[in-house]
Amino acid sequence: MNEIKSPALTNSKVPGWHFTMMRDSARNSAIEAAIASCNVIGKTIVEIGTGAGLPAMLFARYGARKVLSCEMDERIAAAAREIIRANELKDCIEVIAKSSRQAILDGDLPLAPDIIFTETLDAGVVGEGYEAIAEDIRRIASHNTVVLPNRIQQFGFLCTDVDAFERNSVFKQCGFDLSGFNVFAERSYFLVSQLQNDPVCLSATVLFRDYDYLNPNALDPVEHQVIAYSSGVCHGMTSYFDVYFGKFLVTSRDRKSHWHAAFHPLREPMQVQSGRRYLLRGDKTGLIDLVSL
Repeated sequence: MNEIKSPALTNSKVPGWHFTMMRDSARNSAIEAAIASCNVIGKTIVEIGTGAGLPAMLFARYGARKVLSCEMDERIAAAAREIIRANELKDCIEVIAKSSRQAILDGDLPLAPDIIFTETLDAGVVGEGYEAIAEDIRRIASHNTVVLPNRIQQFGFLCTDVDAFERNSVFKQCGFDLSGFNVFAERSYFLVSQLQNDPVCLSATVLFRDYDYLNPNALDPVEHQVIAYSSGVCHGMTSYFDVYFGKFLVTSRDRKSHWHAAFHPLREPMQVQSGRRYLLRGDKTGLIDLVSL
């Protein structure tokens, strides 16, 4: 393996979600089916986010001429190179130990590749660098470039979720007011386990945001009018997403998915009334607010 040069990377752990992601058979099957349906024979592929190298090797399996895959974590890049070598695919896969932005600036990536693939999504879609990666994709894509995934739809509903809200705040403990520490609370969103969390729905589910890597306006602020269909204390919004690799769907709404749901907290819990209309607003970071109409 390549020598690790970055002390910051050496002293930090590789996040454990990589393992649950790689064991997600529904996700793996959808990605393979999408790649198999693309007729990749003889084509040039750019991948952003190598991981262990599975998508890159699938592109090679189905006949890609060249796969250039960016991985900014040097340790993961080194491991992926070894995995690719062990699977006898190193001749058509090149792992570039850089961010896609740096690889573009250094001239390592071709303009107008046939396919660009990325799966850099967290529970709230944007937390793994969506904005920068979308900009990079638009820099090198041509009108003929196929981008996978081609569409991501994020859905959300207002909810009562005391457990999730309290995970992100503190008030009185041992008779002392600790609420001043809430300046450090997460304001956009954080992960919640679908197996352990059971939010109470207060509204219908809305299509909160449509994402398209080729659309420069995909992260513009959004507004939705929602009607509370039951009264209660709203702590925020629970969201999940559907990601389309061509016609093949992977969803984080499935409790068996390796992806968690996302909880977007309101700054302060808000009492909502059944039948009343509210304006739900969101910004590009996933931060929301709610206003009574």
